Amino acid sequence: MSLLATNFREKVSKLKDYRMKTETEHSVGYSTGFLTFDFINGTVVHVKSEEKNFSYYSIGITDGSMIMVIGRSGCGKTTWIIQAAANIIRPFKTSCIFHDDIEGGITDTRKEILTKFHGKELTDRYIHRNTGITAENFYERIKMIHDIKTQDRAAYEYDTGLYDNMGNRIFKLEPTVYILDSLALLMPEQYTTEDELSGQMSATATARANASIFKRIVPMLKSANIILFVINHINQKVEINMFAKTKSQVGYLKQGETLPGGNTPIYLSNNMIRFDDHSKFKENEGFGISGSLVDLTLIKSRTNAAGSVTTLVFNQDTGFDPELSLFYLLKENGKINGAGAYLYLSDRNDIKFSQKNFKKKLMENKELQQIFMKESQEVLKRILEEQLKAVEELEQPKEELSLTEGILGMLNEQIV
Repeated sequence: MSLLATNFREKVSKLKDYRMKTETEHSVGYSTGFLTFDFINGTVVHVKSEEKNFSYYSIGITDGSMIMVIGRSGCGKTTWIIQAAANIIRPFKTSCIFHDDIEGGITDTRKEILTKFHGKELTDRYIHRNTGITAENFYERIKMIHDIKTQDRAAYEYDTGLYDNMGNRIFKLEPTVYILDSLALLMPEQYTTEDELSGQMSATATARANASIFKRIVPMLKSANIILFVINHINQKVEINMFAKTKSQVGYLKQGETLPGGNTPIYLSNNMIRFDDHSKFKENEGFGISGSLVDLTLIKSRTNAAGSVTTLVFNQDTGFDPELSLFYLLKENGKINGAGAYLYLSDRNDIKFSQKNFKKKLMENKELQQIFMKESQEVLKRILEEQLKAVEELEQPKEELSLTEGILGMLNEQIV
C-alpha cells in the first residue's frame, strides 16, 4: 500500500467537498429500450474480489455521458432520442427530461405518443421549451440541475444493485436526460438578438463560445448523472478546389460531409451515432406499417468498438418499433425460417406467422413471446461478445509491454 495514497485518502475523506474525496466512479448503462442498439454499445463487467467472482452485461447509454446523434433531416433522430430518453428515466421517481427544442418541431401529442407519458405525468416528467434558448442559458440550466442534485445527494441517490470490478456496490444519482435540438442552431445571446447578420465572424465566434460551454458542461454531466443528447445535422461542404479533398472531421462521414457547431462537441462526445434511413415501405406491404428502415452506425463509442451498425424499424405513426427491430435482427441472423404466411422462429415450425401479422401474433401468443425472447437474447449476446473479442485482440499483448520495459532498462544502463 502506497504511503502517499493512504495519507491522501485519509485527508480528503474529512473534507466536505464531495468532488475532492471521490475517485473514479464505475460506469452504469441505461437501456434505451432498443436492445439492438444497446448491445452494440455495451460491454461486459467482470467482478472479482475475495467474496465475488462473476460477470454481467452493462448495455445502453452510460451514466453522465454526452451523445451526439447525426443524420439528414427527417431520418428519425429526434424521435429516437425522445423514445430513448423516456425509457431511461421511466424506472426512477426523481428522473425527468429537459428538452431545448430550438427547431420547435415537436408537439404535445407527439410527445405523448413517443414517451407514453400522458397528462399530468407528461407535465411532471418532461420540461420542454422552444423559445428564448441561447448558449448561455443552456449552460445555466445544466449547471442548475447539477447543483440541485449534487447539493442534496441523498434525495436523488439510489442503489443500482450492481457491483464494480472490485466487488463494491455501485450507488448513483438517478439519471436526468437533457436534449439539445439542435447544435447547429445553438448561438450566444448577442447573436440571437442582432439586427444584422454578422456572417462568418459570428459563425466563428459561435463555435468558440460553444466550445467553451461544452468544456464546462462535460464534468458536470458525470458528477450529476445528466445524460446529454445533442442532435446535429450533416451538411455538404462545397470544395473550392476540386482536386484538394478536405479530411473528414470524424470517421464514417462521407466525402464532402461536415458537421456544424465546431469540433469541440465532437471530441467531447462519449458516443456519436449516425442515422441513415432507407427502404421505405407502405402500410399494405412489408411489416404492415408506413415507415422505413434506419441504419444506426456507432461512429464513436467509449464502451465498444466504433463502426458497428444496427438497423431499426421506423413507424411514421408511433416511432421506432423495438419488437419489429428485433425481428429484423433475427431475420438478418438466419433465425426466421419459412416463407410468406408460413414463417417461423428457429426450429419451431409449429407456430407460424407472416411478417405483416407478426407483432399481433407476438402480443397474443405467450409461447411465441418466450421463443422470441430466447432467440433474441442469444443473438444479442453473441454480437456483443464477438465485438468485445475483436477489441481485445487489438490490444497490445503483455509480452510486448514487458519487452518495452526491457528495452528502456537497457537504455538506462547505457546512460549510466
